[in-house]
Parts: sequence; structure tokens; C-alpha cells
Amino acid sequence: MAAGVPGDGDEEPAGMRVLIAGTGSIGQRHLRNLVALDPTARVVLLRADGREDALSQELEATVVTGFEQALDQPVDALLIATPSALHTDLLINGIRCGLPIFVEKPVVTTAADLAAVSDCLRASAYQAPSQVGYNLRWLASLQRLRALLAEGVIGEVARASLEAGQWLPDWRPAQNHRLSYSADPDRGGGVLFDLVHELDVCRWCLGDPSELQVMTAQLPALEIRSEAVAAIQLRSGSGAVVQIGLDYVARKPLRRYQWVGERGTLCWDLQAKQLLLHTADQSQCIADRPADFELGQTYRLMMENFLAALRGEQSTAMPLDEGLASTALAVQLAEQVRRPV
Repeated sequence: MAAGVPGDGDEEPAGMRVLIAGTGSIGQRHLRNLVALDPTARVVLLRADGREDALSQELEATVVTGFEQALDQPVDALLIATPSALHTDLLINGIRCGLPIFVEKPVVTTAADLAAVSDCLRASAYQAPSQVGYNLRWLASLQRLRALLAEGVIGEVARASLEAGQWLPDWRPAQNHRLSYSADPDRGGGVLFDLVHELDVCRWCLGDPSELQVMTAQLPALEIRSEAVAAIQLRSGSGAVVQIGLDYVARKPLRRYQWVGERGTLCWDLQAKQLLLHTADQSQCIADRPADFELGQTYRLMMENFLAALRGEQSTAMPLDEGLASTALAVQLAEQVRRPV
């Protein structure tokens, strides 16, 4: 890692220089975790209009208007948190330069962009640390659930159902939801991409799926162009039949999963903060500590893992190739419902 040049005398070596693209709510979350974990990091904000604001001043950040300008000095890592449809060019530039990359999920939103990034990874023989922001994998309760499935606690999984939803206007209350990227399929909006976590969790727990099918619907009351509802059916890599329901409609946020096997049923509920095991003889609470369901901590854990990988201490848990595999499922489903007639 070319992380700066030591100063003269007693000066401390300069911290790593990180290029940040995208400073919306999720970008700021990643950025603040980064500087909290590494206060020596030097922040470079990539903004096409070159604007300075309270955030750039607070962080004493350099603002650049293009990727090439950012490379006027050595860059040690690239953090991408722009709307998903805008990831591709930055990813390809970062991969070609061999930069460590942290990119928010989903990695891309079209088949063409998926192919372009995948081809670039292969052609560049990319080896730098990378992390994709599928943060649910960092929840202790979900890690416990996955371990129980692997141990065969409920036997072979025959069926699973995963559902997630929230009323879109409540998602980011400070923003008009009609103007958000979620409302616009051209910017990567729609539940297939916004709520791609459920597809990733399915892959993570049950293997690469096949026989993917989807039905979607819009909700006129939301006044958005993207799909507001999706019902997905697939066959998991383990052979289980899986149903996934996603929506921008639920007035009370929900995220709950059920896994049914011949020995029992596992039920995970994020809002209820419970992981339950039901068998023929009893029902047992496996996890109900609030900390095991705390989403905020997952973002910090992801960034800790990424920074440790930059120091050569460990590998990242969700590298680009793994993130692309989950993203490809959403792309495949979107192609089914969005292709021109």
C-alpha cells in the first residue's frame, strides 16, 4: 500500500489517502466509520461539480472533479457509494489501477455493466482487497442462523421464505421519495436492487440458486417509476424451494425469514429481535439480545474488516467476485421484468 510519505523529523507518517465517491446517507455512514477507525486517513471527495460544503470542511477533505485528478497524488483506497447505476466506470477505473475498493451494494444494475466489471476483473487479474456492502452478513443473529443450518439442526431445508419491506416515504424522511434513486429504475431503484440483501442471504445460507422467477407490481399511490413490489421464487443450491417477498409498501418495517426442515423450523425476525427454533417437542429462543440484531454495528464491522485487509491482517469477507455473484441474481430478475417488449 502506498500510504503516504513519512515526514521529516518527529512528524508522523501521513495517513492513507482514500477517494470517496458518493456522500449521501450511506456514503456518509461509511465515511464516518472510516475516519473514526482511522483518524489519520486523508479524505478526497469526488464531486463532478467540485462543490465544498460543511462535510468537506469538517473532514478537511480535498475535493476533485474527476478520477484522473484524484490520482495526481497516490490513492490508497476507493470507496464507492454513489447510486448503484453509476458504479461501473468508477469500479473499472479502480480495478485497472489495482486500488483496494469498498463498494456499496448492489455492485451494478444491468447485465451489460455486470459483464463489463466481471471482464475487467479477469483481464486485470485484480488482487487488491475489496469489500461489497452486504452488511446483513455481519449480523450476529444471522451468522448464528447460518451456522445452525449448516449444522443440520432442522435437517435438510425443504422450504424457506424471506420477506422485507418498508413504506418508501418513511425510508429517508428528510428526502422527497419521488426524487430519490429508489423511485427511478434508471438510477438503480426498485425493490429488486434496493432490497437485494434477501437474495444474498439466500445464496449465503443455501448456495447458488436456479430456476429464478419473479412477478413485480407498482403502487400508484407512491408516484414512482420503479417496481414497488416483487415476489420471487427460486430453487436454492441445496434444492430447497424459496419464496422472497419485497416491497416499498409495508407501513411497519419488516424483515423476517423462515427456514423449514424435517426436524424443525428456524424463524428470524429483525424487528422482533428474535431467532427461534421450533421442533416437534418445543420452541426455543436461540437469540434475542438487541446487540445481535443491531444494524448500525454491521457497517462498522464491515469497515473494520476492510481496513484490516488493507493492512494485510486478514481477507475481506465479501470481496468483489462474491458481491457480483449476489448482484447477478438481481440483474437476472430485473432483466425478466424490465426488458423491452
